[in-house]
Amino acid sequence: MVFIEFEAKDTVIHRLNPVAKLVWFGSIVVLLTLYLEPQPLLIVFLLEVLVGTLAKVPWRKLLARAWWAFLLSIFGGYTYSIWINKPSQFWRIPPELGCKTILVITPEGTPLMGYTAITVGGLLWGTAMTLRVFIGVIAASILTFITPVSDLAMIWAKFLPYKLSFICTTGVRFYPVMIEKIQEIMTAAKSRGWDMSSKNPVKRIRAVFPIVIPASREAMLLADKMALAMEAKAFGVRKPTVLKTIEFTPSDILFIVFSISFTIMMFLMWWFYGFGML
Repeated sequence: MVFIEFEAKDTVIHRLNPVAKLVWFGSIVVLLTLYLEPQPLLIVFLLEVLVGTLAKVPWRKLLARAWWAFLLSIFGGYTYSIWINKPSQFWRIPPELGCKTILVITPEGTPLMGYTAITVGGLLWGTAMTLRVFIGVIAASILTFITPVSDLAMIWAKFLPYKLSFICTTGVRFYPVMIEKIQEIMTAAKSRGWDMSSKNPVKRIRAVFPIVIPASREAMLLADKMALAMEAKAFGVRKPTVLKTIEFTPSDILFIVFSISFTIMMFLMWWFYGFGML
């Protein structure tokens, strides 16, 4: 998922090889799959903020586009956390601490729901899940901000069929374009009195149509233009020629070594000391 498109800037991060950038992104993804506690995720988040700051990421633009993903992660993470209340769900922290109840929501034997409660362990787990989504969205956005789509396509083409690589590249390229068009449509609709603040669910669903219909029209027009451009360039006749070669500089190698070393260190702390295990 991408929330901000590539911007050419003269930063140390932008000048890196696309392979080095993908190794960094892969390291973030690997670490996000390990941790169920927020403490190590905060370390990963600080590293991510450092890279984003060096790349001069427009944080306001990112937050303005990704706020709904953050809200969904908070809602989903803390909603599911009410079922994290059993001693068998905790490995590192003492079960009596993890199961310490703050508020009982539904008692034992409740149909469908079962026993649910806000516990210390549940709050830790919900915070970790929220941070995982938060960090993942920011990492993906930084990657697309610092890496041209052509470079991503070049890397993907080495591992995927070129048509599938083109589909992935097109999705990455035009997702932010559609987000901008939807925002323009919503701004125009608001100027004509459009409102979605009603608490009535039926009215809220009806209020979506003035946005969905023109947005669908823009998507079809964009797809039509893309199809015409592909036909004009004879896409699919034969495999396209790769025009760029991948070259590594000392900065690329240093960044790759740092990313891999950091990942290995964090993994060993997780494996041997349970760092990040709930």
